[in-house]
Amino acid sequence: MRAAVTEGPGTIRLHDRPEPGPPGPGRTLLRVETVGICGSDLHLFRADLGPSHDGLLPRVQGHEFSAVVAAADPTGDGPAAGTRVAVWPVRPCGACRPCRAGRENVCRHLQLLGVHRDGALQEHLETETSALVPTPGLTATQTTLVEPVSIAVHSVNRGRVAPGESVVVLGGGPIGVSTALAARDRGATVLALDPVPSRRDLLTALGFSTAAPDAADLPALLAVHTGPDGADVVVDTTGRAAVLATALEMAGHGGRVVVVGMTSQSAPTSPGPLPVKELDVLGVSCCTSAEFAAAADLVARNTAAADAMVSHLLPLAEAAAAVQLLEERPDEAFKVLIDLRPSPAPDDPGDPA
Repeated sequence: MRAAVTEGPGTIRLHDRPEPGPPGPGRTLLRVETVGICGSDLHLFRADLGPSHDGLLPRVQGHEFSAVVAAADPTGDGPAAGTRVAVWPVRPCGACRPCRAGRENVCRHLQLLGVHRDGALQEHLETETSALVPTPGLTATQTTLVEPVSIAVHSVNRGRVAPGESVVVLGGGPIGVSTALAARDRGATVLALDPVPSRRDLLTALGFSTAAPDAADLPALLAVHTGPDGADVVVDTTGRAAVLATALEMAGHGGRVVVVGMTSQSAPTSPGPLPVKELDVLGVSCCTSAEFAAAADLVARNTAAADAMVSHLLPLAEAAAAVQLLEERPDEAFKVLIDLRPSPAPDDPGDPA
């Protein structure tokens, strides 16, 4: 079978690998359909995740994907052959303190598909049956969006977003749009900020208020959105260290700041707003298994938004070009997917690029 292997920093090549055999008990063999490329994939591709992530390459990347069951779990558990599934990519140890406390997503020994273990940029993948979430009624591309939406579900849970609250989302990329959807789903009002006009256009088309972060009338827009008390919740999805100061400034007294974007960079930030406003600053990692299932349901209720987020479908042979596209043309490469199917299924759109 074909697999796209990140051999070292900045290098992806196609390899031929042996086809996997029948799955053992508790495991299922999948035929991969479409795979999303995201910001964390770029960090691993560049090998700039920091010293704690050294030694991860070579690796088959890909942790957000759709697949069809090729060979079911021999125990009879799990979905039958031919079932389309999303796959929770988190593999917790189950024994460390976070796992014992029900926070499996921040397991001390966490293994993530496509990062610590080979992921979905290969034609077949064998994985734990317990990680599978059937997605009846969703297309392959919509199912691929379940994983990024799951980060948004976890983000609004961490931020304790409640009906009627004001939420400011910093960043209008896939995680930013997903977070806006998840916050609105919980009854909050959302203002999303992004400097890229095409991203603001997408957010506007999905019914969100939006603005450029350097807009001259931004203070007035914020005052209308949040009222005099400031935002209840600010979610930073940008992955830019300097934006943290902006998030702390926008949050109102007693508010919450949720940091989703990943970066190894640092920027000077005054801690003053933390005690003055008594802010909660909350980091976001992966989601829990329950949140992953909730994300599948959220996508099913927002299929038009999921379709609108997909900007490009490229074949596996162009995996390196897909990463380059996402790096170099963020104004047009919104959500780039790798398509491993022999031909698009009749229930899926063609190449939107």
